[in-house]
Amino acid sequence: MLQSFLTVGQQIVTLYLLLLVGFVLGKVRLLDDHAATAMSNLVMYVVSPCMMVVAFQRPLEQTTLHNFGVVTGVSALLHAVFIAVALLLIRDKDRDRQGCLRFAAVLSNCGFMGYPLMAALLGSVGVFYGSAYVIVFTVISWTWGVYALTGDHRQLRLKPLLLNPGVISVAVAMVLYLAQIALPETLLVPIDYLADLNTPLPMLVVGYQLSHADFRAALRGASSWVTLALRLVVLPLVSLGICLALNVSHDLTLVLLIATSAPPAALLSMFAARFGRDTALTSSLVSVQTAISAVTMPVMVGLAEALA
Repeated sequence: MLQSFLTVGQQIVTLYLLLLVGFVLGKVRLLDDHAATAMSNLVMYVVSPCMMVVAFQRPLEQTTLHNFGVVTGVSALLHAVFIAVALLLIRDKDRDRQGCLRFAAVLSNCGFMGYPLMAALLGSVGVFYGSAYVIVFTVISWTWGVYALTGDHRQLRLKPLLLNPGVISVAVAMVLYLAQIALPETLLVPIDYLADLNTPLPMLVVGYQLSHADFRAALRGASSWVTLALRLVVLPLVSLGICLALNVSHDLTLVLLIATSAPPAALLSMFAARFGRDTALTSSLVSVQTAISAVTMPVMVGLAEALA
C-alpha cells in the first residue's frame, strides 16, 4: 500500500511543482489575468481536443468500449449521489453563496487536474476512460450546475450543452475511433505535440489563480468547511465505496477516483463571471481547495490504487 501512495504522490508532486511555477509567475507579475485567460482558452479550445484525438486513436476493442460505458454509467450514478449529499448538507443564508458552494462540492476539476494524472498513471487509455467522466460532468455542469448558480430554469439551454469544446472534441474523437479512421503521421505528430501541453498549461493557470486567492473568503463560515470536506475527502471516499461495491475494475476505479478527488472545477469561476455571481469567492474556492488537494489527492488515489 505504501508503494501505491508513493507512486501517486510522485505524479502529483510533479503537477504541483508546475503549479508552483505559475504561482511564482503570478506573484512577480510575469503572468496576469489576460495571459491566464488566453492559456485557459488555448487548453479548452486546442490542447484538450488534441489530447482527445490522440487518446481515441486506438484499435476498436469490445472490452475497451465496454469499459467506456461502465465509466459513463458509474459517473452518472456518482454525480446523482453528490448532488443529493450537497443539497442535504450545504446550507447557507446567502442563496448565491450557497449555490456556489454546492457547485464546488459536486463538480470537480476532472479535466484540468484529472487528465494529466490519468495520463501519467495509465497512459492514453486513462484519458480515453476519463473522457467518459468528463462527458457526464459537462452535462451536469451545463444543467444542474447552471441552475444551482442561478436558480433560473430559463438559463438551461440546449445549444451551450451540445456546442462546447468538451462535448465536440469527444464526439469528433469518438467518430474517428468507431470508424477506425487512423490519422496520417504528418497530421498526428503536431496534434500529439499540442496534446502534451495539457499537463503544464493548466497547472500554470491554477498556480496563477492561487497567487491571488483569498483564503479567508474561501474558508469563511461552516458551510465553506463542509464544502471543502465533501469535495476533497467525503465524496471521493463515497466514490471508492461505490466502485468497490459494484466491483468496478482496478483501472476504471483509479480513473474515477482521480476525477472525483480533484478540487472544484475551474468552470465555477467562468460560470460565476457569466451569470453575475461572486467571482472573488469562486476563484478563491477553486484556488484554496486546489492547494489543499496536494495533500488529499495522493491519499484518495493511493487508496484506490491499493484497494481496488
